[in-house]
Amino acid sequence: MDIPDVEPVAVEGRIRIPYRWPAGKAGGRFLAALRDESRLLGQRCPKCARVAVPPRPRCLSCGAVADEWVPVGPEGELVSWTVARGGPAPVAWGLVRLDGADTGVLHRLLDVAPEALKSGMRMRAVLDGRRTGQITDIAGFAPAGGATCNR
Repeated sequence: MDIPDVEPVAVEGRIRIPYRWPAGKAGGRFLAALRDESRLLGQRCPKCARVAVPPRPRCLSCGAVADEWVPVGPEGELVSWTVARGGPAPVAWGLVRLDGADTGVLHRLLDVAPEALKSGMRMRAVLDGRRTGQITDIAGFAPAGGATCNR
């Protein structure tokens, strides 16, 4: 049998590829404050004064080195969202601009029906009780005014 005579076959499957992604200086400090102090921090640009969350070593707007740390949140405004409906229950993901920040954090939305979501809705970070220094230390964002901000 010659290779040119073989009919192509598609094989479906999944390959699990574990990896580690270094957080860097800015990300490391952000995650450590979240883990150790239950605080959300952003970095303010010295040139244009924009505050980035999660922090970046350089301003995304003007490129200046950002090195001033400022507290943000834990509440903010829902800017945009989407709903994934493929599983047993719909899962909402939202872009939340925390108070004091100029950028948004993309995360899971909790304790709210997808049809109740509205632009400008006040949201509050819900922290996981078992924080390990990862972005998942934020369990998600729930409507502000809820009874607790820890799970």
